[in-house]
Amino acid sequence: MLIDIHCHANLYLTIDEIIKEANKVGVEKIIAVSMSAISIDRILDISNKFNALYPALGIHPEEVGMNKEIENQLDSVVQKIKENKHKICAIGEIGLDHHFVKEQDLYPLQRKIFEKMLSLAQELELPVNLHTKGAEKIVFEMLPSYNIPHINIHWYSGPETFLKRGIDRGYFFSITPAISYSPAVKKTVLAVDKEYLLLESDGPVKYAGKLGTPAMIRDVLNDISKFKNIPSIELENQIYENTQKIFPKIFNT
Repeated sequence: MLIDIHCHANLYLTIDEIIKEANKVGVEKIIAVSMSAISIDRILDISNKFNALYPALGIHPEEVGMNKEIENQLDSVVQKIKENKHKICAIGEIGLDHHFVKEQDLYPLQRKIFEKMLSLAQELELPVNLHTKGAEKIVFEMLPSYNIPHINIHWYSGPETFLKRGIDRGYFFSITPAISYSPAVKKTVLAVDKEYLLLESDGPVKYAGKLGTPAMIRDVLNDISKFKNIPSIELENQIYENTQKIFPKIFNT
C-alpha cells in the first residue's frame, strides 16, 4: 500500500475520480492538507465523504499575502482545529516562505501564524507537515523550541546545510514527482536514509506541465528505488512503516 502524505485534495474538481485513479495503482490513503481559513472547512467536508482522505489542518505561509483578514481570523482557526482534533492526523500545511512571498513586511505575520501552529501541534500532540521555501534557516532554528511528536519537511529543495541538520534531528522528508527532473529533490533522496522517506503528490501542483495527482506517487517510489538502488517492494514496505510511525492516526480508523 502507498500513502500520499501531502495533497491539496480540496482543489480538485473531481476528487472522486482522483481517488479512483489512485486506488488503481495501490494508493489507498491520502492526507488532505489545508492552506487557508476557507480550505479548512472544505478539507473537513470532503474527508467526511471519502474514506481514503484524512484531514491535516493548518495555515500556509502564503496566506498572509492572499487573505488580508487572516490575522483577525487566527483565533477562530485555532479554535476550529481544536474542535476537530479527533478527526485530524497532523497540523499542516504550515511553515514560512521567503521565496514566493517577496514582501518582507509580511514576514512577522508569517512567523506569528507559524508559532501559533507549532504551539497547537505541541498542545494536540500531532505531527507537522512543513513548508520551508527560502526560510530554511529560520524554520530550523525555531523547531527545537517545540515538543512535537514528528516533523515532516515537505518537498525540500533548500541548502544542503539544513538538509543535513534535519537528517541529524530525525526529521522525515516527503518526496514529490519533481524527483523526475529536479536535481535538488534527487539530492534530498540520496541524502536521506530510507527510514525517513515519505511520498507525496502535492497535487494539484503541475509537474512539467502535467497535473499532479496521488496516483503519481507510484512513479515517485520507482524513481527513489532506482536512485537508491533499493528493490521497490522493499522500499514500499519501508515507507509504509515510516508513514505508520509519523501519522499513526490514519491507521486507527
